Amino acid sequence: MAQVRTRPPVRTAVLLVAVVAADWGALDEYTPLLALDTGVSAQAVPLLLLLLWAGVTVGGLLAPVGERWGGRGYAALLGLVGVALAGGALLRLPAGFVLLAVAFGAAQLATVLADARLQARISGGSRATVTSLAGMATDLLIIVTYAGYGLLATAAGNAVAFVVTAGPYLVVALVLLTRRRRRAAGPTRVAAAVPPGPH
Repeated sequence: MAQVRTRPPVRTAVLLVAVVAADWGALDEYTPLLALDTGVSAQAVPLLLLLLWAGVTVGGLLAPVGERWGGRGYAALLGLVGVALAGGALLRLPAGFVLLAVAFGAAQLATVLADARLQARISGGSRATVTSLAGMATDLLIIVTYAGYGLLATAAGNAVAFVVTAGPYLVVALVLLTRRRRRAAGPTRVAAAVPPGPH
């Protein structure tokens, strides 16, 4: 009987690292503009950014907890990133940066976990090559995000650009949940196709 794969291939893990890290890595550059759009003075912007980086710090410290989560928990984490990013931006108020801090913290945690899972899937002497590939893919996606954000922000404003840029987190979360359901259904279908042996 064929074995059922329970872990995604390395290339999927590389793409996951790139997508998860690139979006919030690019958005970080635009948070001062979003802060100014809330109506605060330029002197208050660093305080709002400090709140974001406090969230990032907490997210990094939660990595040992996140390592115990399965695929469903990780998908929920990505969903939280997307919803909190979009919600915080749409509030257009300084209070929205509390949600953005949650989003950035969750994104930092998701990035650490994605990278750790990628490293766990690499075998043999290809670790440096795969890690470099993941870094290059992340950099390319950051450049694409910069370009897309610039176009969106020019046409519709920073808040809308944040909301659209948050979308990939929700898409990836949905894909992970769908793949998990297919994987869970796989062994059942295989078992049903195997005729019972003699007792």
